[in-house]
Amino acid sequence: MALSGERMSDPEPIVIDTETWGSQELCEVIVSRYFDLGNEGAISASWEVQGLDGKDASDQLVRLNRHLEPLGMVGVLENRNPPILSLSRYPSSHSVLRTWQQVLVWFLMAGFMTMVGASWLARYETESSVLQTSAFGQSALFFTLPIVVSLLIASHLRSIVAKRYGVEVGHMVPIVFPIPTPSWPFGIIGAMGQRRTDLLPMPNRRALGLIEIVVPLTLFVAGTSLTMVGLSITSSTPPSLDEAPVVFETNAIVQILSASWLGEDFGVRLQWLHPTGIAGIGLSIVGWGLMLPIPGFPGDRALHSLIGPSEMRDSSIQTTIFVVMLAVLVLVFTTSDYIPWIFLAAVGAWQRFSPEIVPQPFVVDEYAGLDDQVRGRLASIVLVVLIAGFPGMMPSSLLDDYDAGLSTESWPDELAVQPGEELSYSLVLEPEGVLPVTGWLQMRIEGGMSGQWGISSECLDLRGACPFSGVLQANKGEVSITITPPETSVVPHSLRILIDVQGNQKEHVIGLIHAGSSGPLQPFWAFVDGGVTPLICIDVRISEGDSGNLTTNDSYWSFTNDTELRPGLQEICLRGHEGAMQSSEGTDEQHRKFGPEVVFEHDNGSNETWQLAIEGSEPALYISRGEWALPSWFAAGSENVIYHADSGSAFCPSSDMAAVVDTSENWSRTLEDYSPIQITGDRGGNGTLGLGDIGWMAVCSGDGMVESYRIVEGVDVLIVPGSIGQRLDASEFVLHNRGGEQLSVSVEWHGDSPESDIWDVSIPDFVESGGSAVVGAFPTGELSLLRALWVSVDEDGIVVHLAARCPTVGCA
Repeated sequence: MALSGERMSDPEPIVIDTETWGSQELCEVIVSRYFDLGNEGAISASWEVQGLDGKDASDQLVRLNRHLEPLGMVGVLENRNPPILSLSRYPSSHSVLRTWQQVLVWFLMAGFMTMVGASWLARYETESSVLQTSAFGQSALFFTLPIVVSLLIASHLRSIVAKRYGVEVGHMVPIVFPIPTPSWPFGIIGAMGQRRTDLLPMPNRRALGLIEIVVPLTLFVAGTSLTMVGLSITSSTPPSLDEAPVVFETNAIVQILSASWLGEDFGVRLQWLHPTGIAGIGLSIVGWGLMLPIPGFPGDRALHSLIGPSEMRDSSIQTTIFVVMLAVLVLVFTTSDYIPWIFLAAVGAWQRFSPEIVPQPFVVDEYAGLDDQVRGRLASIVLVVLIAGFPGMMPSSLLDDYDAGLSTESWPDELAVQPGEELSYSLVLEPEGVLPVTGWLQMRIEGGMSGQWGISSECLDLRGACPFSGVLQANKGEVSITITPPETSVVPHSLRILIDVQGNQKEHVIGLIHAGSSGPLQPFWAFVDGGVTPLICIDVRISEGDSGNLTTNDSYWSFTNDTELRPGLQEICLRGHEGAMQSSEGTDEQHRKFGPEVVFEHDNGSNETWQLAIEGSEPALYISRGEWALPSWFAAGSENVIYHADSGSAFCPSSDMAAVVDTSENWSRTLEDYSPIQITGDRGGNGTLGLGDIGWMAVCSGDGMVESYRIVEGVDVLIVPGSIGQRLDASEFVLHNRGGEQLSVSVEWHGDSPESDIWDVSIPDFVESGGSAVVGAFPTGELSLLRALWVSVDEDGIVVHLAARCPTVGCA
């Protein structure tokens, strides 16, 4: 136009409205299309509302959000009266991981789980190794695949349910701990979503509850099903175990379903469960754990759905829930040793204490509430999983005593017998651990009148032992025994059953009592004070309608308490004078000294005699520094076997297997627990036995036990014939000082003899180290005295004790 020379005309002015819309007005106009607006709220872009033309507010909110979504906004309807609508920017929530990254993570977690499964195969199959291809293949098939498939199903179901409500939740990511431990052998420890819950708008509480319970419920159901499958393919026969197995515990649902199906095999199979069953237990525990109302867990978001987000924000409700979690924490810490439970309780209490650090679920329509039918179903599902699905206080633990021999848990501690009447009883043979048990049982009656009792069993062999083999939890054995008490009155005795299993020797004592009769409760006197003047006691029960008085004619013993007996339980004690133990001339079959003969004089005129041995009064073998030089005369004979143990009662080996020791040359042998040796040769060499300073030693022949001793640490002195601290019947004997120091010899006199010249004594002043000396102590005089001769030894020297007391009727 300039080239043409025409003049440009002036442009027309543009009219601008001075009242333009701001964001508040824009939002208000948009919202007014769906709601009737009331007062403005406390924050910007919020109003008290009701549905336009009386329409449902929740339906109107859905329509409003469809309009706002392209604008990057979202409306939230709070549960107030009237409801308050507020607008905010639509949260940006994208998956943390890309698709290829998710696939990589899943493959990595699957590899970790395969390693865990391979470790279980190596534990239960001695020919397998964690690094073997076959172990990895079986692990991938029976352990990893069930877990991965279950997790994928749970993730897809969650996504499907979420899409029904227009929510894009993405896929779950598994969390695996690749190092199996007895407290957590399952590998899988959880599954988490990739999107923050506070950036993931949920349409309403119903959608929140249904979406959040999908994963826990699916994992729980899949885990319970896999546990049943694993139990079905697990053998009832134990595998070859080189280490302690892990014992599992299942939820109540599995226990109920398996009770009629597997019976007793259910508990047996849980001790070496198939990897598929282990995977199932792990999944069910993870599903149960995710259902717990711990902040950040699906169970907590389900609780938001049931109670309501606004109610969950209420300080009083938060305080109540925190107090409950704190109580649970204290309860778990005081009752459980299971580390995962302690950790879970601690995390739950801490999260409740600081709820602001955990993202809270974002519910768009809080006003809609939750109808009773949906609330009831959600609550029922959560409660069933939490209660019936509780995996126990110790879902997995190490069975340390997996090779612990025979169990005596079902055996009785006491049996009632009647005089002269046979009693038959069957003992159940079952392993205490899980491995097959093979061994022998030895049975003997112990007590003051054991020779008058009879015991028999069809299983007893020529050695008096009862062999058994291959006893399993699923294949228990049984031994029937018949006990025949004497025809006369029955004093309590003991049936001692010695269980001889290689590496697991033990014993079980069954009391044999005459129920309803008056008499002692124990078969032996108990040492209360074992000094120079010993004190022995026993409990006595007197039946109703019975009473009487106790007497004894033994001048070495006297009662220390009331001898008048009335119905009920009483303790009877006797104090012995010096030489009381050695005055007894009798012993029972286990070489215990008999206590004083006590007579119970009933008030009805009848009398009853109680003759009981004293527990712990067996001969002692004094050992210096744990070693004992074997005398040439000890255990002489080619058939004699020396047997030793650190605990229990002395008995002979059940089999002929024994290490042979040639004594033609110098030798030394340490006797381990229950290790028999047979002495052979001409005894030309010096021999030493390592026995330690506790336990017992027995000398056995083909006919049974020849002699037995308690092992006591002390000065090594031998008496021939006789034993230290025991009654000596020979008036002349030899002292052998086998220690490294010279020992003095002295005499002590005891008793109440009216005359002093009652012994003709010949003793040396001392015995040299490695030397011997002859001692003579001959009774003299005309008095009818009750005499006792014995020798005691300590580091101060050797003491020859001479005791003489008048009978209770006096010295004649």
